[in-house]
Amino acid sequence: DFENVFVETLRRRHGTQRMNANNVYQEVIMDKNHVHMNSTKWASLSDFVQYLGKKGKCVVEETERGWYVTYIERDPALLARQEALKKKAVADQ
Repeated sequence: DFENVFVETLRRRHGTQRMNANNVYQEVIMDKNHVHMNSTKWASLSDFVQYLGKKGKCVVEETERGWYVTYIERDPALLARQEALKKKAVADQ
């Protein structure tokens, strides 16, 4: 599914960094077995990015340079580890 591939590419390659959606799309289509955008229900990358924002999978911003997406981390193990590091940093001070 195009949505899963796009979100996984964003998560694995860029983590929670703010990225231009078109650059992430270019990375997705580098795979010769990728799912084409025109075989999905979204008419354009803009529509797809807005959908990701509405579903809460990414933070989406529109700028004069295009659409930017930031992955929202939801992995419980990673979030717990980050919280433990914050508590340790506060305790060390």
